[in-house]
Order: sequence, then structure tokens, then C-alpha cells
Amino acid sequence: MPPRQQTREELRQKIVIAARSLLSETASIEFSMRALAAKADVAHMTPYNVFGSKQAVLLAVLDADMAEFERAVEARHTSDPLDDIFEVVSLCVEFWFSEPIFYKTLYRELLDLKGTPNQISATPLREEFWRRLTRSMAHRGQLLDFVAEEPLAMNLRRIALQAISVWIAQDLSKQQTEAELGYSFSLALLGLTTSDAANRVRARLMSYQDVLAKK
Repeated sequence: MPPRQQTREELRQKIVIAARSLLSETASIEFSMRALAAKADVAHMTPYNVFGSKQAVLLAVLDADMAEFERAVEARHTSDPLDDIFEVVSLCVEFWFSEPIFYKTLYRELLDLKGTPNQISATPLREEFWRRLTRSMAHRGQLLDFVAEEPLAMNLRRIALQAISVWIAQDLSKQQTEAELGYSFSLALLGLTTSDAANRVRARLMSYQDVLAKK
């Protein structure tokens, strides 16, 4: 890698690390590029010069976190794609509750709960993760013949984002958050899976439903 490019990449990583640290400090933080520059100990225009916008910085933080999440998913990989789907449910919640201030602040900014349009779903890394899950289910014969993998993958991704919004808005417990996400995944899959898989999805749904009924 040429020295000039290497320097820029190192600077990019420095800013991403600083952004994550800033997002982890307080749930009420006003995340600004000026505050980020101070945290990263760089000139105040440097984050703009490297990333172009605040949202691009936040998406870079999310992609770095997503890469770590995918490694954790791979470590729990089973021989059964349906089981992998529900491992993802558990891991999502484990990650969110391991650093609740970081995740709540990050997703408040990215989802922009004030209603401003955002581009949280735009980058390929996040899309491809969900595609792999549904593709594996299809290859194993766990999805009915009429089910298209791509729309299902994008629906699961939207469900996960919605679960984050509910967690933030209602301050749910870890058990409740996992039940919310797992129940919604189960509902999405129940009518799309083959007989044996559907029976297992139904059992999961009932388990999550028991938790939600006690809220």
C-alpha cells in the first residue's frame, strides 16, 4: 500500500475508533463532527475530509461493528440454517446489552427517531449478511418453493431494525427484547417454511410469546 494511502487509512481507522468511544460515553451525547475531531485529536475539518459527512462516519462505525458481529455469528455457526437464524436473534440482543449506551446512541443517530430520512440500510455488508441466512435456508430445503430469498432477507433486516427501535423507545429488559425480536422473526418465517421447519418455528414462537404475555 502506498505511504499516502496508508496514512489516510490509518486516519480513517483513528476516526472510527474515536467515534465509537464518543458514542459510548453518554446516551445524551450530541454527536457532532467537531466533538469527533476533538476526540480523535485531529483538525476539525479532518472527519469531513476523510468521510464527507457525519452519517458516513456512523455507517463506518456500524460496518466495523457488523464485521465483529459476523465473526461472533460464525463462531456459533451450526449445521442447521434455521438454528442459525435464532442464534442471530440471541447474539443481536447479547451485543446490544453488552454496550447499551453505545448501541442506543448509535441507532438513535442512524435511525434518526426524529423522523429525518436516513441511509442505514444502504451498504452491501449489512445486506449480504441477511441474504446468506435466507440463502442457506433455501439450500437446505427449509423454505417453501414459492419463497424468494431476497425479499425475505430484507424483511428480516427490517424486523431487526424495528426491534432496536422498540428497545430504545420502551427500555425493554434483555429477555423482553430477545422475545420481541424472536417472536417477529418467527411470525415472518412461520408461513414460509416447510413442514418440519415450520413446526420448529412454531415452538420458538410459543416460547417467545410466553415471555411477551408476561410484560
